[in-house]
Order: sequence, then structure tokens, then C-alpha cells
Amino acid sequence: MGETIRLTGVHETLLATLQARALDNRQPEPVLGDAMAEELLRRIDCDLSHIRTATKDVRIVTFRARKLDEWTREFLVTHPDAVVLHLACGLDSRAFRLDPPHGVEWIDVDVPDVIELRSRLYPERDGYRMIGASVTTEEWLNSVHKDRPALVIAEGLTPYLQDSDGVEMLRRLTRHLHKGAVMFDAVLPWTLRFAKYLQLLRATGATFGWGIGDPRSLERQVTGMRFQEQWSLLDSPHLAGARPVEKWMGAGMRSVPQLRYAHRLLRYVF
Repeated sequence: MGETIRLTGVHETLLATLQARALDNRQPEPVLGDAMAEELLRRIDCDLSHIRTATKDVRIVTFRARKLDEWTREFLVTHPDAVVLHLACGLDSRAFRLDPPHGVEWIDVDVPDVIELRSRLYPERDGYRMIGASVTTEEWLNSVHKDRPALVIAEGLTPYLQDSDGVEMLRRLTRHLHKGAVMFDAVLPWTLRFAKYLQLLRATGATFGWGIGDPRSLERQVTGMRFQEQWSLLDSPHLAGARPVEKWMGAGMRSVPQLRYAHRLLRYVF
């Protein structure tokens, strides 16, 4: 008998990303190679029949995760004493996949039900802890060190927030933490009108609420945040392994900025 999971709405999307990482791990040349995802799928008791993870969904999940892993490694090389806040972590194994160096404090944050489930699925490790709270609240930050370089990672979170909640969340984080970096995935505003047609959102009842157009607009809304770069999922070198027709379509979409950056990663410092 596995660990029982009962999630709804946006929180149920963590099952789709877990499944995508497991499917990737079964490939001869996986993008992410997350063996823990496969193990967790075997250990949980949940109905995934309504979540049909297509090849394109696997690519979205693994391409963005791989790039965020790379950015995280870069940050930790230059800040070996950092505190890492992984917001809306779901069942992601990044803290174990990257095996951060001794001296890093890694904190996974998600709603209490998800954190309670994680505590049953993941082992303890030095420098690692979890906080059960909504990332759009403030109280949980009181237990986070202010005086260490901070890296904030939010994967698969910001599109599901309302823009006012997202901006206020960033303001709270940058007020509390003295310096560091923030990295997250974002969608363009035009995608909000079409998100309801996405299979995953239809299956879970989740909705998109926040689209970010000009990345520098957040510099004006969040004091101290400075835009560094944006990275399109269509620019992943792993797209070279796709079928010829998919590579041809990807090349065409990269030539149109509104398509190239429809779903991308953003990186800021503060």
C-alpha cells in the first residue's frame, strides 16, 4: 500500500510534473535524469488516469527544471553559504538532485498538506528543512535567516498566482532577505486567454492568473529587484533530440518573440 495522495486544483499539478520527470528518467538519454521521481511514483497511491502527460509536457517540465538546476549550481558555486528557498516545491527532488554543498541551508516551502506528504516520502539530510505554509503569506519568513545570500526558486508557481499576489510576494521576499537572486518561470499575458484549453488545467481545474510582459516592469514594482536575463524553453539545447518536424516548428516559433517567450524563465538579483 502506497502513500495516499488527495489533492485538487493547482496543487494537483505537482502529480503531473512528478510524472513528467519519471517519464523522462525512462528515456535512454534523459534530460533531467531524476531517478527519485520514478521511485516516488511507485510509492504513492493516487489516480493519474485523468492526467495525460504528453511528450510536449515532459519537455516543458524537464527543460525548465534542467535550466533552473544549472542556474542554481552557478549561484551556489559563488555563494556556498547561501540559504535557498524553493517555493511551491511540490514533490520536486531538487535539494537531493543537486546535493548542495555543506554550509548551504535549503528550505522547501509548500502548503502544509504537501509538506506533510514530503516528510513521509523524503529522507532527512543535513542543512535541509521544510516549511508548511502558503508562499503568499508572510509569517513563515520569520524563521528564515536574513543575513545570508539568498536564492529564491519558484518553478510552476507564478503563472497560477494573481498578479497582485505575485508582486506582493516578491516585495516581502526582497524586504526580508538582504541580497540574492530570484528565478522563476513566467508566461506572457496573451497566454492567459488560452490557458483554459491546456489539458493539464482542464484535468485539474487550475487556472493561470499572472502573465508578465516586459520583465523590467518588475523593477518598477519591486524595489531593489534588477532584471538579469530571460531564457526561452525553445532555446534548450535538448530540443535537438526532438523529431525533425518538432525541431522545424521550434525554429519557426523562435523567430516570433510572442511565441518564443510565451513560456520562459526569468532571473533577477536584488
